[in-house]
Amino acid sequence: MQNLKQILAIVLVFNLAILNAQEQKEAYVVAESGLSLREQPDISAKMLSKLSYGEAIGVIEKTNKKLVILDSGKKVSGEWVKVETRNHIGYVFNGYLSTNKIARTIRLKFNDLNVEIKNLATSDYKRSHSLKEADSTTINVDISDKPEGKNIVLIENDYKQVSLFQRYENSFSFMSSDSKCDSNEWKQFNTEWKPVKQLKSNTFETLTYTEKDWINFIKTATKAIKDDAKNKCGKDWLDHVKTIKNIKDYPVSISTERVFIKFILTDFEDNITEKIIEFEMPEGS
Repeated sequence: MQNLKQILAIVLVFNLAILNAQEQKEAYVVAESGLSLREQPDISAKMLSKLSYGEAIGVIEKTNKKLVILDSGKKVSGEWVKVETRNHIGYVFNGYLSTNKIARTIRLKFNDLNVEIKNLATSDYKRSHSLKEADSTTINVDISDKPEGKNIVLIENDYKQVSLFQRYENSFSFMSSDSKCDSNEWKQFNTEWKPVKQLKSNTFETLTYTEKDWINFIKTATKAIKDDAKNKCGKDWLDHVKTIKNIKDYPVSISTERVFIKFILTDFEDNITEKIIEFEMPEGS
């Protein structure tokens, strides 16, 4: 009898979990600067986290607690709703939620060109960058994402020609069971500039660093540090490094520190301007 009760209790909990999942409705954050998730349905309540633009969340229930806020001179009306994210259950203002999936667009403004980078998550929620006066800008990439394989769309283009190139800044370190053999610091290397793939007249797709690229990078890096490694670890260890076939193989450690996109802008008088977009990668990418 005791076992039967336990089974019935498990079935009841399981059914409630299914029912709760069915009742949840998916919504997406449309606040470009991010949306505060709070412990209670109140703007003064403790903030649990900040949800990023385009992030998907589960709406559990409405509270009927209305709220009207003023945003850049415009009234935004809605109410507090209880939601669930990957890490928290809390409350958000639904005036900045949409039932439609959001492409997390980053906008770049040049003098005679606007650019959109599609569906890239950032760690600082900054979605707009001006390069009218500046020669470069930095985009902080979220740990959940990479700037590879992203569409870059040219909008309101008033240049004769726009060309895009991409390169990586990778780091390389070597290890050993003998601590004296470890590299003292990460060695940083820049790859060569490569043309970004053009899909249409106004659309490009950023390059992806493949397994083959990483293997070639390891070969290049080991050549550059061979004297250091040989002095610390000996010729046998250096020969072992040269046989690496997989980027996870001991005894090296590699990562991407930054990715760069270079815009070469040619106007109708053939004046050329260069602008650099730097994608700062989270540690361990």
